[in-house]
Amino acid sequence: MKGYTALLGGTAVVLLMTMPATARTPQNTPPVTEGEAGTEVPGTVADDGAHGEIVVTGSRIQGTYNSPTPVTSVSQSDLLAAAPSTLAEGLRQLPALTPTGGPSQGGGTANGGQNFLNLRALGNSRTLTLVDGRRFVPSNPTNLIDVNLIPQGLVDRVDVVTGGASAAYGSDAVGGVVNFILNKRFVGFKADLQLGISQRGDSSESKAALTYGGSFLDNRLHIVAAGEYFKNDGVQGNAREFRRTAPNQLANPAGTPRLVRGTDLRTPFTPGGLVVVGQGGTAAANNQILGITFGPNGSPMPYDYGTIASDIGVTSGSQNGGDGFRVSTGQEILRPLERKTLFGHLEFEVTDNFLLYAQGIYGKTVAAFQSSPTTGTLTIQRTNPYLAQAAPALVAQMTTLGVPRFLLNRLTLERGLTVQNNENETMRGLFGASGRIGGDWNWDVSFQYGRNNNVNPMFNNLIRANMTRAVNAVSSGGQIVCADTISADATVLAAAAGCQPFNPFGQGAPSQAALDYVFGTSTFTTRVIQKAADANLSGRIVDLPAGPLSMAVGAEWREISARTVADPLSNAGAYRLVNQQDFYGKYNIKEVYAELQIPVLKDSFLGPSFDLNVAGRHTQYSTSGGVNTWKAGVNWQLFDSLRLRGTRSRDIRAPNLSELFATGRQNNITIDDSLRTGRTYLSVPNLTFGNANLTPEIADTLVVGLVYRPSFIPNLSLAVDYYDIKIKDAIGNVGGADANVECNRSGGTSASCAFITRDLVTQAVIQTRTSPLNLTRQETSGIDVEASYRIPLPESAGRLTLRGIAGYVDRNITYSPLVAVPIDNAGNGTASLPNWRGTMTVNYEVGPFAAFSQVRYIGPMTWDKTRVLGVDTDFNHIKAQAYVDAQLSLRIPGFGKEQEIYFNIQNLLDKDPPYDPIVGGATPLPTDPNLFDQVGRTFRVGVRLMF
Repeated sequence: MKGYTALLGGTAVVLLMTMPATARTPQNTPPVTEGEAGTEVPGTVADDGAHGEIVVTGSRIQGTYNSPTPVTSVSQSDLLAAAPSTLAEGLRQLPALTPTGGPSQGGGTANGGQNFLNLRALGNSRTLTLVDGRRFVPSNPTNLIDVNLIPQGLVDRVDVVTGGASAAYGSDAVGGVVNFILNKRFVGFKADLQLGISQRGDSSESKAALTYGGSFLDNRLHIVAAGEYFKNDGVQGNAREFRRTAPNQLANPAGTPRLVRGTDLRTPFTPGGLVVVGQGGTAAANNQILGITFGPNGSPMPYDYGTIASDIGVTSGSQNGGDGFRVSTGQEILRPLERKTLFGHLEFEVTDNFLLYAQGIYGKTVAAFQSSPTTGTLTIQRTNPYLAQAAPALVAQMTTLGVPRFLLNRLTLERGLTVQNNENETMRGLFGASGRIGGDWNWDVSFQYGRNNNVNPMFNNLIRANMTRAVNAVSSGGQIVCADTISADATVLAAAAGCQPFNPFGQGAPSQAALDYVFGTSTFTTRVIQKAADANLSGRIVDLPAGPLSMAVGAEWREISARTVADPLSNAGAYRLVNQQDFYGKYNIKEVYAELQIPVLKDSFLGPSFDLNVAGRHTQYSTSGGVNTWKAGVNWQLFDSLRLRGTRSRDIRAPNLSELFATGRQNNITIDDSLRTGRTYLSVPNLTFGNANLTPEIADTLVVGLVYRPSFIPNLSLAVDYYDIKIKDAIGNVGGADANVECNRSGGTSASCAFITRDLVTQAVIQTRTSPLNLTRQETSGIDVEASYRIPLPESAGRLTLRGIAGYVDRNITYSPLVAVPIDNAGNGTASLPNWRGTMTVNYEVGPFAAFSQVRYIGPMTWDKTRVLGVDTDFNHIKAQAYVDAQLSLRIPGFGKEQEIYFNIQNLLDKDPPYDPIVGGATPLPTDPNLFDQVGRTFRVGVRLMF
């Protein structure tokens, strides 16, 4: 750590001492223009193979033209300057992408450390992620792509299509497309080495990437090979003050408002055990047996309930301060992540018009992270011999009161934390051929096979039935044993084989044998296989007066299967967490498509040009039959400085394997039951099941906008686009915490109540169920704005460029017959969706020096639109936030090329996250980890070497 700090500090001093008052763009890349998908702009358009065709994201027609669909292109260098760790972190700063998941996502046992993309806040499954216009290998049965596994060192640029694109690319492109364009024609050798660390000495990070490319046999054979290694050690859950103090909204025992702000959220669990309440006696007698905790040596002592306590005499609830467990420290602020990728690409030009190519990708990520600590409610009999040893006075009191047993809340940490490993390995092979026919037509055929293996062991996972047996201890023959081991019932006796009595009174009291008996390692392995073949043909049909009439046609086939194998105890639902079930699903898709680019007018009374773009696709699903998608777009160059564009499309998303075939995976959630019992229930099991009767959801998308480049302000470019997306028969999970809220609002009359299981006596929520249905419709609309301006300077003064990207979400509403009052999530903090988000970047270049600075803006939000200030909560507003990032770099001549050293600071002002409490999920948190920086100021230093 000291070495990192010295290296970072030394580099900063050198750079600052040598910097003049001006600087340059990092990596010499000019800013990317606003959505000119087919306009060749330096740094944004990649060469596609030996034939030099331009990759146009959002269209299957090759060539140079203006796309009617908005496309935001971002170069690799700009993404890495904004977020040097991973390209995904840089992408999620774009306003169109809602930041969800990733290593900073604080809670849950699924998708640990994986990076999925979410356009328009429509959900990860409605964003199609491509690599060079082709589908990549799914990372799990939900068909999502972990972009950590894409070879990031070879990414030339990333194109983000912010509009429906199912007619061009097929299913899932409802919110849009994110297309990673690889540089397959790289020549030479380059290395990128980087170290990083936070100002507080954690989040230590290292990255190394090597790339080689060469041409042989008179440039007919080209080979590219690359490898990358990345590791971040993460940040512990108690490493920041805002997590240690754990402010949150707590249930108010006084009643109104229902939730009030607390400064130190705790739950009623202690490492030595807490006597919650007596059982089996009269109500008055039971209530006298409570509020006793056990110290390290097992000695009883009074429990401090703090303030704002809703957990007195109940097994769940919350309190402010006192002796309870700070649940927000239970999971990491930043989960550790290790990533390895290898990439190889070979292409051989057999003739000038015939090319063979092959490509291989291997990627592996490993994330070992904490899950929610082992908390549990145990039933302790008055006759328990361990109780007699620890608290004889309590035994006597219970005897006098006629109370035979009590409930004990225990935080069991003797075996350490519950830790899950998520090992995600992807292999993909691609083989194909491409060529030209007649000079005007290009064809391409390919086949790919991809496989993803995901191994998920969870260590120190409590076996619930074993704990129940182990704490039911009795004395027999002068020894303490499990009661079931001396049962006269042969079935009970057989089930208790190997049982070791568990002493719950005091931290460190349980024996190693007892810990071995009550804890185990749950494991499941999932393998996803994707096979895909495609054939594409595009070219010019005829020259019209306004330009060439161009067409693309093609056919695609793919088959996806997934199999999960879990251990026997998981299949039996024996563990406290996960309990993944064995699972198998498979389907195939067959598709044909056609697209036309039609120049209608040129240099006419309507302006310089007027073009149409139309496309159609028919898709046949083996599970649900056929469906048609289409697109119609227009480009109208009204003046040389003004272009109008618009697209109307029909898009689809088919149910994925998990939605169709899931067999009951368990995740634990937090239930806020303030509308009924006034309690908050932690770690409530939620079981998710599939639905084989699902059909594709259908979306109607409208995008209209303009691109303006005023002649009186050279180098200024402005794009403004309005979008409106309406999804019908939307596939959505029904159940869980949302079902409980709606059930309570309806007074128990909503159909959603069927997804909630309550204790018949206490009415506590003890289990929920979730299943997907084609039941809802979702609508969203908003405006995207993008502007760039290169400020005119004398050549000697360098080059200064400004770029701004902003997004305004006007509405985002999901309608369901189960929800009486739909909520508009635009501007809703619980949906992580501010009305306004934006980034402003400044790039400056002069001589060998460069400077980059970025401001990330997150607009104000209502904390929870379902709550009324003063009635439901005493807090309901989140202030706007802005983060500043910066990078300095220096080019140094060497080895015949320019070498580069750079120094990057994220969160330059060390801004703390705002109070934006998460009251649900697996772990209640004081802020939203999706939107706000939790790590603080972070330094990175690196070198880029070229040979």
